[in-house]
Amino acid sequence: MRTILIIFISVLSLCPHYSGAQSLTQQRETARQQIKDSSERRVSTIILLRHAEKGEDGTTDPSLSDKGHQRAALLARFLKDVPIDAFYATPYKRAMETITPLAKAQGKEVLTYNPADRNSIAAMIRAGKGKRMVIAGHSNTVPPLVNALIGKNEFANIDEQDYGKIWFLVFKGDELIDYSVLNY
Repeated sequence: MRTILIIFISVLSLCPHYSGAQSLTQQRETARQQIKDSSERRVSTIILLRHAEKGEDGTTDPSLSDKGHQRAALLARFLKDVPIDAFYATPYKRAMETITPLAKAQGKEVLTYNPADRNSIAAMIRAGKGKRMVIAGHSNTVPPLVNALIGKNEFANIDEQDYGKIWFLVFKGDELIDYSVLNY
């Protein structure tokens, strides 16, 4: 009986289709490849916008003006039926206040990012794979980020008086499959 068992185990180890014959390393590599293949098919949507109109309080970090609060409320209504997984804003009041109504309506918090830190931006984008995220920034940070993500130098910095642009970028895995810019 012992001889039969040894022969059976030997035959199974030669059979590549039997999962018990795969080494632990092979099983891990197969799982990694399946995860990679799955992530390459995931669709990600990144919504980028400049903060709404800022107030004038003589500081470098003013809150939104009344018109800015109205625009933030409009943004929340505009995207109310779009489930968003993550919200990011620079640590300035005006950027935070612009997307907070939308984030609160979806039961989420706004996380901060440093627009000058390329590593943290890359990590934020990687964390958003397969998800929808909103990123609020500034007239001189959003267009360069959009350009970097689409791989083209298509958008110039936003005019100081223009607060209504919003970009929608759609990726399948790492491939950009669509993008558009709207005014709201």
